[in-house]
Amino acid sequence: MALIHVPANVRSLTYQRNQALGLASGDIVFSLDDDIYLYPDTAAIIMRAYEADRDTEIAVIGAHFVERAPDGPKHSTNGETPRRVSLPKRLLGGIKSGLESQLSLDHHFVPYDAPVDTSPLPQSVEGLGLLPGGLVNGGRTTFRRRFGEQMRWSELLRYYATHEDSDFSYRMLQLGRLVVAPDARLFHADGNERPFKRFKVNTIRARNLMALHRVSSRNRWLSCFRLLKSFLYFAGLYALIDPAQGRYSLPTVRAYLFSILQIPLFLFAPISDFRGWYIGLQEKMYQG
Repeated sequence: MALIHVPANVRSLTYQRNQALGLASGDIVFSLDDDIYLYPDTAAIIMRAYEADRDTEIAVIGAHFVERAPDGPKHSTNGETPRRVSLPKRLLGGIKSGLESQLSLDHHFVPYDAPVDTSPLPQSVEGLGLLPGGLVNGGRTTFRRRFGEQMRWSELLRYYATHEDSDFSYRMLQLGRLVVAPDARLFHADGNERPFKRFKVNTIRARNLMALHRVSSRNRWLSCFRLLKSFLYFAGLYALIDPAQGRYSLPTVRAYLFSILQIPLFLFAPISDFRGWYIGLQEKMYQG
């Protein structure tokens, strides 16, 4: 298989993904981050699912992130009896897992219109171990090329384009189902490292979401309510998480409260060229 390198026309994650999509020729596109490692059988598992989907009801298949690289050491107890975990540690572990479940991609993204479809999968793919999926993280996305060419990534978002994957996979729901293949394993080498401080990261995250609602929502007043509810929820949630992780200035809480004040600007301000305005604002955020 040949590796083709083409210089980017625009320095932007979404532009570059669309540029690569335009160069693709196969029926199925694997859109993965550059720090992703596939297990030997990952591609075959995913392709088998697409081939079984005879009526092309599935638009996107997401692989499953695991914590060990394909050539990494396997977990072993060396014959030792696992240690019993104390009740306080089990309780703390349960609380941590509960909080982490609230920070998933599906929870952070606020739908523009209809909720995400998680109804039973098509009969043609039963028995393949697939699961109904919500939104799919961009680093593990595969999709039917003809569907992707219709939707494309939103070039409204540039640079640190958080929510670009949520937006893309949510709009792909208009064309077919989103599913996850748990047996199709990927290892993400760099994890969730971020180039900016937490207040800035979450301000960008919230602004991107408000901007997407401005251009995609059919009911901005409903979007206003949904965004307000979401931002208040995460401000309250991070009021617990920030200090628990030693962030006593509450940067994440401040970012969400600050974003609440900006909802009227993003949704209702009479900005004639909103796309141009927001791209310019992103340039300032990226450089600042």
